[in-house]
Amino acid sequence: MGPLPPSSCPFCNIATTYPPIPPTTFLRQQDQSKNAHPHPHHLNIVAPRQPLSPDSFIGEEQDASPTPTPTPTPTPQARARAHLILSTRDVLAFLDIMPLTRGHVLVAPRGHFEKLGDVGVVSGREIGQWLPIISRVVMRTLFGEESKEFNSDWNWNVVQNNGARAAQQVPHVHFHIIPRPPDRPASGPGQSSKSYVMFGRGQRDELDDEEGESLARLLREELAREIIRVRREEDIDLERGFDSVDRKWKVTGKL
Repeated sequence: MGPLPPSSCPFCNIATTYPPIPPTTFLRQQDQSKNAHPHPHHLNIVAPRQPLSPDSFIGEEQDASPTPTPTPTPTPQARARAHLILSTRDVLAFLDIMPLTRGHVLVAPRGHFEKLGDVGVVSGREIGQWLPIISRVVMRTLFGEESKEFNSDWNWNVVQNNGARAAQQVPHVHFHIIPRPPDRPASGPGQSSKSYVMFGRGQRDELDDEEGESLARLLREELAREIIRVRREEDIDLERGFDSVDRKWKVTGKL
């Protein structure tokens, strides 16, 4: 069986539904009274009148697609909901709907590539840039870590599968970020600790929709703070280029 065409690929449908949006859009206003400087680091972010949800944004076909597969104009049948964390020109991150552990995140290129060897240099660089950032964001959010430095007590997997024999279930390149909580006793005789369950082992329950969106909101907010930290401490603007991208999309939402 060959790779799914983009019109049938669930990850391509997610890419169609969610256009690129600056991650700091989702940072909560910490002090509503600071009208002169609503954002603590002056990133020219306009504060929303009410909390934003990625479900409010619907993409339209771009004039010149920066990805290998042009994003089609979505139809109600083609739209796919996701608990979105990141949506850039080249990369998407969202919660796995069948998580191995709480906070299980998928990171995928926006363009349709079946296996890692198919990914081009631009998309590969973007994925490599975001994997450590999202890893830090996930672990801080789940385990309440306020330190900006790497914590050696954190444990997580970054896994990428290629092909059915390697447990790839969706033929669209994606990386799994799987947090590993502290060891917990096995739930029954002969069962492994839940902390070490991998693909094909153990029980994977479907993600509750309300819980998923609540966690995704926390992850988006922490990601916004991480982007601000990177800009301040590393002098790298991870949102550069979003203005030119946004003009190519029809964005409708509660702004």
